[in-house]
Amino acid sequence: MPALVAETGDGERVGLLTYSIAATGLEIVTIDAVRPHAGIGTALLDAARAVATDAGCTRLWLITTNDNLDALRFYQRRGMRIRAVHPGAVQRARLRKPQIAAVGDYGIALHDELELELPLTAPGAAVRPGRLADVKPVLGLLDGATRWLAAMGRTGQWGTEPHSTNPRRLTAMMRWVPQGHLHVLELDGVVAGALVVGEAPEGIPVVYEPELYVNLLVTDRARQGRGLGTLLLDHARVLAARRGIGLLRVDCYAGDDRALVGWYRQQGFTPTETFTVRLPTGTDWPGQVLEQRL
Repeated sequence: MPALVAETGDGERVGLLTYSIAATGLEIVTIDAVRPHAGIGTALLDAARAVATDAGCTRLWLITTNDNLDALRFYQRRGMRIRAVHPGAVQRARLRKPQIAAVGDYGIALHDELELELPLTAPGAAVRPGRLADVKPVLGLLDGATRWLAAMGRTGQWGTEPHSTNPRRLTAMMRWVPQGHLHVLELDGVVAGALVVGEAPEGIPVVYEPELYVNLLVTDRARQGRGLGTLLLDHARVLAARRGIGLLRVDCYAGDDRALVGWYRQQGFTPTETFTVRLPTGTDWPGQVLEQRL
């Protein structure tokens, strides 16, 4: 697989990072430094981030085990965050590879895998409360996303009709602004994304605890691959934390290849209930509810 090599000024090789690039981002597979505390690992991470950015990846990520405390400290001090915990993953791997040790570093039993991520967000991007003047550009983002989906033959999610001429969508957007539910992402002074959070819509399974619900998430498709969706979800997590809420939920289209469900899973959400909405056309719209504990 492709690799990055760290060298000293005189050409001595002192570090190696191997990686794999897929549609979801750049995964660090291995990282090694022959000299501890010499900045080699940091230099390799910085180089991997540059490669990921050039490749249009939205995140830099890796998997480590529950005993790897030194690595967890190293990665988190360099901006990486725990996005998911996979309980029992090492135990399952041991069924295929019995040579995997039962006890790891510091005498800790090896059971689980932890997924860490560094979102590759666009510099200069900021999220702020939405205003009435933002309604038109946000509807424009929805229209652009609809055209983008339709161009790929994915008309099941939002159909083909523009949102900007839909009275129901316009009414909802105008209502969300004074309620404080709309938040917009600005990039270089232009609205490039929008987030709406509030209560779960009608028809979604009820939870009997405080929650914050993501009612809408949209980004500028012309800026795809810059981590704008991740930045908006991070803002939703901050809003929930400020309100003392420990549960964030969202629903999304679950048809076709369930690609959108997969994206939310990569963001740390866990699928829960499925549901179906009967559209005015008589067709069924398949939906998936996902949640994240904060």
